[in-house]
Amino acid sequence: MARSLGSTTSSDGVSRDPAVRREPSGTASRRRAAILDAATAILVEDGYARLSTRTIAARAGMHPGNLQYYYRTKADVVRAMLERYLEAAARSIEARIAADGATLEARLHAAIDGVLADQESAERCRFLRELWALAGHDPAIDAAMRGFYGGFWRRVVALVLDANPRLGRPRAERRAALLIALLEGLLLFRSPRPPGALPIPGIERELHALVERLVADE
Repeated sequence: MARSLGSTTSSDGVSRDPAVRREPSGTASRRRAAILDAATAILVEDGYARLSTRTIAARAGMHPGNLQYYYRTKADVVRAMLERYLEAAARSIEARIAADGATLEARLHAAIDGVLADQESAERCRFLRELWALAGHDPAIDAAMRGFYGGFWRRVVALVLDANPRLGRPRAERRAALLIALLEGLLLFRSPRPPGALPIPGIERELHALVERLVADE
């Protein structure tokens, strides 16, 4: 059925068609959360190959047509999952900064510690690895992942500039990208899964030393 000319879809994939039945905002929020919880569980437990609007709907206990009222496509679900993940990670990091960031440099190190703590979660590591794999097969998911890392990068640029404003934005942007590459690559050595991960004692301490050099005014 064609969408009406007055219909719109928000950035989170939720229908804004005026002809669609409205629900109390609390109910809608709970159902969106249930959908995202279901999609996350499928990724972590079953892998990206099992992720579809049909399996997400079944896991969330609803009809696929009802799921599409909230998220029209699988890519919309993935975008919403990534937004939720980034927001939760940002809140956790900001809490660490508030507790430990007495100086601008300490704020950056507190943020790094927050990312390292996040990597200790087997579920979150599997979540990201499965999405990377899915992005290699699905251009829409690839675009969602690029959007996610773009948001992550902008936050790191701001932290680098706070720690050393003399760098200027172009260098801060380049060094923020290098820092993210270091952090994401570290999953290979710190991830609780797979069992073959390579533990290297002192790698976290070395990372903090590298961060200090990255933000130095050189």
